Amino acid sequence: MFGSAAKLVFLGFILKQILDYRDWLDFDREIIFSVAPGKCRIVLHEGGSEDLTHIGNGVVVFSTGLEASEGLIKAVDLNKSLEAFTLNITNAPARNDFMSKPHGLSTWRDPNTGKRYLYVISHATEESIEAFEIEDDLNLRYLKTFTDSSFRFVNDLVVVGKDKFYTSQFAYCSIHDESYKINLEWLSHWKSGKVFYFDGHRARVVASNLRQPNGINVSPDGKVLYLAEWGAKTLRAYRRETSNNLVELWSTYLGTGIDNIEVQQDTGDLWIGSHPVMWKTISLINIFGEKLPGQALRIKMTDNAISEIEEVYSEDGNMLSGTSSATYVNGKLVIGTVSKKAAICDMDYLSDNGDSESDKLPGTYINI
Repeated sequence: MFGSAAKLVFLGFILKQILDYRDWLDFDREIIFSVAPGKCRIVLHEGGSEDLTHIGNGVVVFSTGLEASEGLIKAVDLNKSLEAFTLNITNAPARNDFMSKPHGLSTWRDPNTGKRYLYVISHATEESIEAFEIEDDLNLRYLKTFTDSSFRFVNDLVVVGKDKFYTSQFAYCSIHDESYKINLEWLSHWKSGKVFYFDGHRARVVASNLRQPNGINVSPDGKVLYLAEWGAKTLRAYRRETSNNLVELWSTYLGTGIDNIEVQQDTGDLWIGSHPVMWKTISLINIFGEKLPGQALRIKMTDNAISEIEEVYSEDGNMLSGTSSATYVNGKLVIGTVSKKAAICDMDYLSDNGDSESDKLPGTYINI
């Protein structure tokens, strides 16, 4: 009798794991509703815009070429013609793999001099972070390259001081490994992801046991670090200690594959590109086609905690395939993708804490 009961419990456990795994991969999600805040237009037609960030004065820069032979930094000036252009890099080192497969990027302004700097992850032969000064004419003057033996599949970074940054390690496998190895690591739910703090000389682990940590950023006051745990569909927040160690404050399951995080400096709100159908992100000789559904989320924050989640953009991949980043600048929503295009949408509506329910026209709202 007890043996039969144990078998039933075991079978029930296995069935639950199968159902949970099916839900995690979004096999039951057949319809992606289209949501747009206004008219959208393509501003970058090839090479992708895996990560993006606002560097000030209405200029948004993109990392382009993650899945191409040539890596570039492109930009769009929201005050002028809404077409992307390539930033010129001066003083570049004579390395064949310089700026190979650029990935996450982050900008930082020196409070003493006012100079602006851009740091970009490059998947060169050796994982590296390239540092540039952003000159007044938007040229990028190369400064130095940072490497560390601990770095493997570095995904994103956030700069918190001159040559000091946090960075997320997406996987134990290298990005140069065969795609099936990376996919198997992801599908196995192996918690091999980490967060490193780099002090200008060396890196050390400050968070671990994570499923494919992706986007990373800090609150406007610099006290809280936000992390997109892509493989767990979870947004995490950590308190930054004076030692730059991290103490987890809270985590929220968002039910979508959250990618890069941008922080709106005047409100503290988070803008996130995400992948609502996880199984379609599996890269196996492109057997599932090129159209990857995408989302852009606005996470409204109060005192560095979530107060509301708003879906501001969603579609099945016909316009933008594989939405990975988003930000809100000058009344416009800027959206990037892993390897294809980038778009800018008019923001005809934008809720705030004072809006009535009747003012919230399109979109999805979830009170926390």
